Amino acid sequence: MTLKEIAREAGVSISTVSRVINGNENGAASKATRDKIWAIVRKTGYTPNVSAQNLKRKAPVQDTVAKPVRYIDCLQARSVNLSTDPFFADLERALEQEAFNNNYVVKHTFRPIDLNSPETLLPPNGENVCGLVILGRYMFTKQQLQLLTKAYRNIVYVGLNTIPFKCDQVVCDGYKAGLDAISYLVELGHKKIAYLGEQDNECRFRAYKDALAQHNLPFSIRNTANVLQSTEGGYRGVQMLLKQNSDFSAVFCANDLTAIGAIKAFHEQKKHVPRDISVISVDDIDLSQYMNPMLTTVHIPIEELGRQTARLLIDRINGGHNLPLKVELPFYIARRDSCAKHRPGR
Repeated sequence: MTLKEIAREAGVSISTVSRVINGNENGAASKATRDKIWAIVRKTGYTPNVSAQNLKRKAPVQDTVAKPVRYIDCLQARSVNLSTDPFFADLERALEQEAFNNNYVVKHTFRPIDLNSPETLLPPNGENVCGLVILGRYMFTKQQLQLLTKAYRNIVYVGLNTIPFKCDQVVCDGYKAGLDAISYLVELGHKKIAYLGEQDNECRFRAYKDALAQHNLPFSIRNTANVLQSTEGGYRGVQMLLKQNSDFSAVFCANDLTAIGAIKAFHEQKKHVPRDISVISVDDIDLSQYMNPMLTTVHIPIEELGRQTARLLIDRINGGHNLPLKVELPFYIARRDSCAKHRPGR
């Protein structure tokens, strides 16, 4: 397939397709269009014509030898639907771009439920699938791990939680991010802090409890709501907290989507953020800075997570390392408008 054919199928110009797949995405197209273009690239296995590109740059003749196309697969362990999860959607897009720049195409994506049918892990004959990326945490069974390691020689995991699996891992420590988020609320004078998000095997919930203990603050289960980390989960979580007669002046949400749903629920309950309730979360997705109020959140370098994941996997494929490696990226608190100093009487 050519750029012209991709452009025709996507309904955009050739120059738009070129900018998107060559990494010049800022301002090149809307998110929906970029996702559509990458879906076509994935479906068709398109790779750039290296010879043509190098000739255009007047590269030496020996550099114009085309390399064979290689493929990698993605296991979307954390997200059910990337269209509603901007964190993993942006991460996977950055991963695809970096892989594409190195002549790899993300060919197949599947979910944990597909592990119940082993044949889904067998790529069609002739496809040179070299490795697997696991996007996000999932509690794999022993049988599932055996299935993955049998199907893929090279595996890299990426996410905020580490996993008990001997493979390369690219992480931004969600536990430490949670500790810092709670500490920031404590600095603002908050002593009654609630939690919204998942709890089972979730490092951010563990950080919430540990941070309260470190600051000699009480933990109360009625100040928590065990909900899915989504806008709907955050919205429902606030309703649960209010129904439980919870007593809090601030809320730590496990991710931005949860915080967005929570702020909507607080607004409907006539509770002002941050005057009445401070809200902090983790991720710093693009939408967080366009909310009202703008969301205070722990910034995770989402795109860099994707790029580093692709680089680490390709290095392993090429024999650059054999032992499991762990790459940890930094984070910081993006201080915006959804948190305020605690007011006496709250």
